[in-house]
Amino acid sequence: MKSTIAAGLLALMLAWALAPVPAFAQTDSAPEQVRAIWVTRWDYKKGDDVRAIMENCAAMGFNVVLFQVRGNGTVYYPSKIEPWAWELTSDGPETTGMDPGWDPLAVAVKEAHARGLELHAYVNVFPAWRTQNYPPRDSGQLWWEHPDWFMCDAAGERMLPRDRSVNPSVGDWYSFISPGVPAVQDYLAGLFAEMAANYAIDGIHYDYIRYPAEIREVKEGYGPRARRMGNWSYDPVSLARFSHETGVTSPDTDPDAWRDWRAAQITATVRKIHAAVNAARPGVVITAAVMADPADAYETKYQDYVNWMKEGVLDAAITMNYTGDVGQFRERSAKLLEPKPEAGIVVQGLGAGHSAEVLGQELAIVSDLGADGFAFFAYSHLFDRDAGHARKPQAATMEALLPKDKARTPWSKTANEKP
Repeated sequence: MKSTIAAGLLALMLAWALAPVPAFAQTDSAPEQVRAIWVTRWDYKKGDDVRAIMENCAAMGFNVVLFQVRGNGTVYYPSKIEPWAWELTSDGPETTGMDPGWDPLAVAVKEAHARGLELHAYVNVFPAWRTQNYPPRDSGQLWWEHPDWFMCDAAGERMLPRDRSVNPSVGDWYSFISPGVPAVQDYLAGLFAEMAANYAIDGIHYDYIRYPAEIREVKEGYGPRARRMGNWSYDPVSLARFSHETGVTSPDTDPDAWRDWRAAQITATVRKIHAAVNAARPGVVITAAVMADPADAYETKYQDYVNWMKEGVLDAAITMNYTGDVGQFRERSAKLLEPKPEAGIVVQGLGAGHSAEVLGQELAIVSDLGADGFAFFAYSHLFDRDAGHARKPQAATMEALLPKDKARTPWSKTANEKP
């Protein structure tokens, strides 16, 4: 039985090897192709980790590294605005704000550029804390500094982090700050502009640039409201602004207006960040991890990313299309690529842990539908961060499927096409 399976897999790999080369792998000239990989903040603790990460990414043929430097209202570089991440100095939030004695973002930029890689600073935008083990009160962390900035649920209660150590029936999850609070928009614009001003980053990559529709728990009696209109953010500032700006006394009176108003708050945040970042470092590429279906992204998470690209405040949408169901992957991809948006770069995000058969078929779909590239989530599927970043078997699987030529990113073309 094992020999039959092995023979079948060998035949499949041979068929892929002899198949026509996908459009994005042609070697007659360097193609414009995004070949990206997400590296999370859990993948490094010291400078040697970052150097190993960049060496591994370069060896695999990626040209963009989405390197996480902000997780939940804490950062992985020295900032005058936000405190150091505790993960660099201990196993718990008690060291939030403590200087680790090195600068991960500086090392990442240097090591990436030394290997011809683009370094895009990957940031969680609205998440602001993740555990009910809170940071010290004097740490400067948002949980204590600006409690009024946090989202509220349909009952008007402040969003608490989901913490399995407190309630084993729920997974860990962030508490978000609200884009409906103007001070939040200004804060994020200033924070990311500071980073752009201080580091020669090639791009900024947003994650969680949306409302958290996944979290549905709400006080008894408010379930129907949450199901009808979404569970977030019924904070006092957002409710007052919504009523003042729309003339609608309550979200319950006009759910569509409430949805559109919340979407407009995320869009306003995107605009402010774009303006501030490009003033600090002109030409920085701005990308976002987005839901694969743009209609669903707008209806449930108020994420209007196709129009962000049309407006020129987002350079590229990188979908979170991580499914191992190839039919579902194609269906989701087609919703964004048939037809392709008028403006912006569209990159399909794939789960890096799937089988060779699944990955091969999904990469073929990326090519067939005319995407501008691919991105894999995540680095940890390919390399063992707990064993000196040694290659995992999945790295060989991936390497056999990726294009062998070099590609350049299409950002210059995008920049020239901006209004």
